[in-house]
Amino acid sequence: MKTRWMGVVTIGLLAVVLGLALTTVALAQGPLGRPGAGGMMGGWGQGGMMGSGGIMGGWGSGGMVGTPRGTTDASQPYDLRFLDEMIAHHTMGVRMTQHMVEDSARPEMRDLAQRIISAQQREITQMQAWRQEWYPNAPRSTGMGLGMMGGMMGSGMMGGMMQGAMRQMHPNADLDLMFLQMMIPHHEDAISMANTALQQGQHQEIQTLAQAIVTTQMAEIEEMRGYLKAWYGIQ
Repeated sequence: MKTRWMGVVTIGLLAVVLGLALTTVALAQGPLGRPGAGGMMGGWGQGGMMGSGGIMGGWGSGGMVGTPRGTTDASQPYDLRFLDEMIAHHTMGVRMTQHMVEDSARPEMRDLAQRIISAQQREITQMQAWRQEWYPNAPRSTGMGLGMMGGMMGSGMMGGMMQGAMRQMHPNADLDLMFLQMMIPHHEDAISMANTALQQGQHQEIQTLAQAIVTTQMAEIEEMRGYLKAWYGIQ
């Protein structure tokens, strides 16, 4: 029982920190979607961490993670703001995937994890190169953002915290389910950001990347929703 509650408290603290970080994502329009009802971090039940009214639910529901926009510096070029936000958003997605399902017992989840990690790391590298080429002296167009959070989660304090939290949780906790219900809205946010870039992007490279993100992540959302339905009966 003590171990169970240690895990719950650690996950709660993690959710608070992630919630504060995610509020800095400023380019997407509209609220994050939530894939179905139920759960600790994705709606496993009313009041769950990512469900309605939970820590990581939308601002409108009383949760911490909504989509309050306008935290980027509007005086900066749109493409610079897009690069900063999408690099940060991808970094968070990669860290979530590495810490939650890269070693899942399900081969489908391991395969999905490798595809997400490979695609988003490749895109991060490309976006970083464009940023250096186009805006070599520009400061970050946001505050702390997800970039710093991603770095912290990778190998430093947050990495250890998240890894420990995952391992200390109650043995019956289903990390695959938690991941699916976190990553679907995370993908939806990226798609919203990319759709805006298709309209406002100034470089053709940005628009091409944005279309690739929309195509790839829409397909992955459908795949993840299929797993939710097949494995958990969640529509």
